[in-house]
Amino acid sequence: MAIATMNNETDTISFDQMKTQVNRALEELSIKSNTIVSEPYIGFEKGFTKISVSIPELSHALIIQCLGIIKDHLEHIRIHAFSDGYYAVQALNKNLFKTENIFDNLKIEFSGLTTNFKIECTKKGNLSQEEINCFIALVNKAYSQAKENPVIRLIKYGASVYTDAGGLDWNYIAGYEEVKRTIRESIILPLKNPKVYDSIAEITRKTFETNRPKAILFEGPPGVGKTTVARIIAKEVQVPLVYVPVESIMSKWYGQSSQNLAAIFDACDDLGGSILFIDEIDSLAGSRDQNMYEATRRILSVLLRRLDGIGSITNTIVIGATNRKQDLDHALISRFDQTIHFPLPGEQERASIFGNYAKHLTPEELNKLAAASHSLSGRTIKDLCEQTERRWARKLIIKDLPPSPPPFEYYYHTVKSFIAAQA
Repeated sequence: MAIATMNNETDTISFDQMKTQVNRALEELSIKSNTIVSEPYIGFEKGFTKISVSIPELSHALIIQCLGIIKDHLEHIRIHAFSDGYYAVQALNKNLFKTENIFDNLKIEFSGLTTNFKIECTKKGNLSQEEINCFIALVNKAYSQAKENPVIRLIKYGASVYTDAGGLDWNYIAGYEEVKRTIRESIILPLKNPKVYDSIAEITRKTFETNRPKAILFEGPPGVGKTTVARIIAKEVQVPLVYVPVESIMSKWYGQSSQNLAAIFDACDDLGGSILFIDEIDSLAGSRDQNMYEATRRILSVLLRRLDGIGSITNTIVIGATNRKQDLDHALISRFDQTIHFPLPGEQERASIFGNYAKHLTPEELNKLAAASHSLSGRTIKDLCEQTERRWARKLIIKDLPPSPPPFEYYYHTVKSFIAAQA
């Protein structure tokens, strides 16, 4: 992003004084924020003062906040460029109708798409005190934004953070005994007993690397409980669950979606340990065998890099959910330590699910509902039970009757009507 102000030599600070101010301010920022602030480049090239410093990240939210800072310090600015990876604001001369030598004025550029973010300031001659103050304020904002509470950052990116399962436990998941056993062995035990797994790796491997899972793929049709199971896992191992729907990542701005995903990974790691649940991951990272947009390639690149290799996550386990595993990129599938299949519930499981939402029905009635609901998912069964309750509530209201549970016939009619409508 670029900014410029009128080149007023009567209000300028000497180069050496400016350099001292900037260095001292960044040293204070490093101490205050308890982080390493990159050493700035401060030079004088071909008559222009130039200052450049790296910043942790660059987001649209940060740019908007920086524009506010700029307006507080400088007059008569205009946006020169506003695109992902490069933002430019050009300040005008004090006399708005004169454009002579406008590019000799102060210019501040924000650049970086996925890495190497920086703020760069240039101006012909020396800077004024207000321009120096502006640059320092921008760098302070960039670093303070990066140190913001990771939960707040995640919420800003559209993710939901759950610290409990809302009363859910394994009893809520009817049946699926083999799925539960696999999850306990492949996810819960490693998360609860990391030292045991690391000790084995230290004994068996020439070069230590963890044998604990970094990524698990939940595969199965919609409504079979993949998200619910993730919440129960997080509750049992006592770490936050970060739920990321596809729409929270995707952006119309070029390159922004991959930046959003990278920022979510960073915030999860800053939580000190979390389960990152990415729903409908096939919509983010389809197969490269198919026609793929450049934005999708960038997202896939972030996923591959974070799950394995350079920039890989350290204390976050990723659970991806899909009902179209065949559409996932093969390289991405290989990054998952294990795939856990969630089938549609069997008849006995469907009876148990009906029992969760209609506990007043007899075992025989629950079995009849299960037999009539072949191929329905748990979520669909829940929806049908809610429909039944609403139909029954209307009857009670119309006839002014006291509250009572719906009879079996109401549930059975709802199920049969739904099945007939699907045929």
